Amino acid sequence: MWSTTAWVLRTWLKVTLILAALVGLAALVWSPGTHPFTLAVIAAILLDLLAVRGLLREWAFDARGHWWWFW
Repeated sequence: MWSTTAWVLRTWLKVTLILAALVGLAALVWSPGTHPFTLAVIAAILLDLLAVRGLLREWAFDARGHWWWFW
């Protein structure tokens, strides 16, 4: 189970770092405080939440197969 937890955390960190880099790129293209930049930040937050939701589902699916989950 620790391997799954580590995989989930690594994957979440990768997704978050990629989205942060894209937001940084958007800050270079559009100055912060503009509407397109604000939309890029909102989109990144929503995509990160979507990734977290999917990763939690994967973790829970793997946890159901381990005996300690049933105690």
